[in-house]
Amino acid sequence: MMKTNLFLLITGILLTGPLNAQTYLFLQEQEIELRDTRSSAWVFPVVRDFDEAFDDLEKYAKDRSDVRMRKDGDNLFIAEKVSVSSIATKRGDLVGYGFSTDSYNAMAIIFQLGYDISVNRGDWPMEMNNLHNFAKGFMSYHYEQSYLRRIDQLEKGIRSFEKELGQNERKIGNMEGKIEGLRKKIEKETDTAKVTEMESEIATLQSDIEELQNTLPVLRDDIEGMQGKIEKLRSESMTFQNTIATL
Repeated sequence: MMKTNLFLLITGILLTGPLNAQTYLFLQEQEIELRDTRSSAWVFPVVRDFDEAFDDLEKYAKDRSDVRMRKDGDNLFIAEKVSVSSIATKRGDLVGYGFSTDSYNAMAIIFQLGYDISVNRGDWPMEMNNLHNFAKGFMSYHYEQSYLRRIDQLEKGIRSFEKELGQNERKIGNMEGKIEGLRKKIEKETDTAKVTEMESEIATLQSDIEELQNTLPVLRDDIEGMQGKIEKLRSESMTFQNTIATL
């Protein structure tokens, strides 16, 4: 039953942690207070906590734009004076800033051209649109990676349960073989004490077999349940990706 409890714990965390498929998604232009100045930003809700979101941002910026971001204070990642050709021709600071509301955790993506100057729709409409595309691409990547991580955890759980299932089935097979061998010996044995001893061993083996057999349907149900959770997560992920594509 320990494996079953582990299954319930894992899937409970997995399915209550992410946003559900009905959660309102948005990618909005907002003014963000950042270091005593206001900056225009593209803001969206992150899937869970900021640690995962910032790890994804680091990887996305490095893989897609060859930009290395670093932590700079609480819930702030920045790459200073970098060239991101997909956003602007001028160098600037690429910023990812995390903040919380009553309903969700959010991330703001900002591109600052100076201390108090950030690309915005009024003065830098093309660059602000480019920043929108960058933020949208990262949002899609973040949601995809978040679901892939959770699916990977479930798949590891399935492999663990399948391993235990196979081990228990082999143990049952081995014990059934021992029982068959003992019964053949009993047929030829004339010593009553030895017969009694072998019959006792058979009873013990049968009890062990019954105990192991009781685990098989539980393990199969757990595996099936986890496979169902994976399909649900994949469906949710696809729903999110389709929604993000429209933002």
